[in-house]
Amino acid sequence: MVGVYLVLVTIVLLTLACAVVPFSLVMTTIVNALGAVSARSSIILNMSFRRVLIPVSAALTETVAFAASLVLVVAMVAIYGITPNAAVLWLPVVIALNVLLAIACAYGASLFGLWFSDLRPFAVSFVRTMFFLAPGLVPLSDVGGRANDLLRINPLTGLFEAYRAVLVYGHRPAAWQLLVPLGASAILLAVLVPVYLRDQRQFAKVV
Repeated sequence: MVGVYLVLVTIVLLTLACAVVPFSLVMTTIVNALGAVSARSSIILNMSFRRVLIPVSAALTETVAFAASLVLVVAMVAIYGITPNAAVLWLPVVIALNVLLAIACAYGASLFGLWFSDLRPFAVSFVRTMFFLAPGLVPLSDVGGRANDLLRINPLTGLFEAYRAVLVYGHRPAAWQLLVPLGASAILLAVLVPVYLRDQRQFAKVV
């Protein structure tokens, strides 16, 4: 029983935290961004400012709370006696990638929340589903067969595994763990930012 408890506390909870904490940044950013344009209706109607920064501000606001949660994860690593090595130098890269993915999602969420306000709960449920379609509860190494290959398509998978690689396993993230979230973020930004720039002229009419 003691052995099972130690495995649960030292391995399962830490690997779970390496998924929950980065996901919380993406999730809270999307929730914030869904109402970001409407919440700023007064300044949209009365002030001239760069509205393209609204989704970015939603992401950066949530990054403050994320930073506090990340400190707890680092504290867990220290408490569990995991000795940091050179791999920890990759942590800023992984965090930057996490923030970039959150910003990319924020542009889509801002537009979705504005044009389909009644469907905001659906959007939140969809994002939660994405967590369970990634190795959030268990590491990817515990998933075999075809499911392992399919889970890698989800950009959250690479993000979760990158945190685990740096903080738990003590090695640099695999290339795909960085490139899949980076590619997803780049595609989202390339598609959504032009749409956002086009539609921001209409914000004053619908807020």
